[in-house]
Amino acid sequence: MTVSYDEYKKAVVKLKEAIDQPKNDFIRDSVIQRFEFCVELSWKTAKKIMGTSSSAPKDVIREMAQNEYITNTDLWLKSIDMRNISSHTYKEDLAEIVYKFANDFLPELLKLVKLFETK
Repeated sequence: MTVSYDEYKKAVVKLKEAIDQPKNDFIRDSVIQRFEFCVELSWKTAKKIMGTSSSAPKDVIREMAQNEYITNTDLWLKSIDMRNISSHTYKEDLAEIVYKFANDFLPELLKLVKLFETK
């Protein structure tokens, strides 16, 4: 799959649409799935734009910080952890944690959309 800025932007818009809905189990699960897409597309899009050879998400996140794509490296590294938690284990308490994180992380994803527009 070729990753593109347009795919990333579309994924972030869809995440925001889901977050803006009144919360129920279906919406929570939709937010989590869309969050997973956004995290995956964010580092893969940055990797492509920066031309980095690393394929490890956390290494790309660190390079994004070095290149001033992001400012809160720890938060972005945590997003990878949250994505991994949500995609490998399904438990109600974890779903609630990831849902809250996705809501709180949305501004970071939106900032990256704006930054990618200038690259």
